[in-house]
Amino acid sequence: MIEKIASFFKFISDWFKSDLCVFKYFYDALFITNNNIILATPLIVFAMFSGIYLMKTTVTPTPAIALILILFFAITAVFFAGWFYTIKLAVDTIDSNSLVRTVANTDDEKISEQHTANIKEDTFYLLKQFPTGVGEYFVQFFLMFTIFFLLLTFVIIFSYKTAYMLIGSIGITRPELFLALSSPDAMKELLMSLTIEQKIKLSNWNLFFLFTTTLYSFLIMFWAPEIVIKKESVINALLNSLGKLFRKFFKSLVIFSYLTLLYFIISILSALFVSNFWNFIFTVVYFYFVLYAAILVFLFYKKEFNDEEV
Repeated sequence: MIEKIASFFKFISDWFKSDLCVFKYFYDALFITNNNIILATPLIVFAMFSGIYLMKTTVTPTPAIALILILFFAITAVFFAGWFYTIKLAVDTIDSNSLVRTVANTDDEKISEQHTANIKEDTFYLLKQFPTGVGEYFVQFFLMFTIFFLLLTFVIIFSYKTAYMLIGSIGITRPELFLALSSPDAMKELLMSLTIEQKIKLSNWNLFFLFTTTLYSFLIMFWAPEIVIKKESVINALLNSLGKLFRKFFKSLVIFSYLTLLYFIISILSALFVSNFWNFIFTVVYFYFVLYAAILVFLFYKKEFNDEEV
């Protein structure tokens, strides 16, 4: 009996160490994040800048909205082109820090080893590579975010039409909805005025939109890594990333579900603990989570799809 129990735990231990287990990526991504926490700096700067930019443009005349969106797409493309490139460089360091080292044979492997050595010697090395990523991937990411928002608009319209057929109208007019969106107090007043049946329908609408937008996020999870690591065109990267997602659907779903669960926990805790101190703490946690999530997705893509093709 004792031998069977010991064999069972040995099997579990071996499985956690094997390539079939995705849980090892959780720790490896945490290790990379802690070693490259400097990468949270451009994320914080971008969040502050985009927040100020969007607040300044709320009073902009309607004819200028198109120009504002184009500029915002350009700013977003600049950030993510540089940031995702530095994420890719950070993820490359996991091989050099592992116990099993491989000899660099290809030019890409030699460049990766050189980057790893530079990262170890210079704390700010990754930040210095940010402009390189912008120059190399700006056009691709500008096109990517343009297509991303077009697809997202289609998803929202599709969700609205489908929810209207399946759930039915809530009974809120557009003027009432726009008035409620103008301030938290107006939204609270509108919710208080709804009947129980309307509140149930509103909850169903929210759940349906949450499902469709979450599904959309899952489907495009490997779009950015495909562009940065494989250097594919935007459309080819989207199609190839979808193919790889379904090729290892279960593992991809585990990674996505894990990140969704972490985000849900952070959101719940931030809603429960409301004060200036806790707002600051959860803001820091949120930025750390975004960096960790990006590193985990890139690490998973590199190990599951890129390394196996080498």
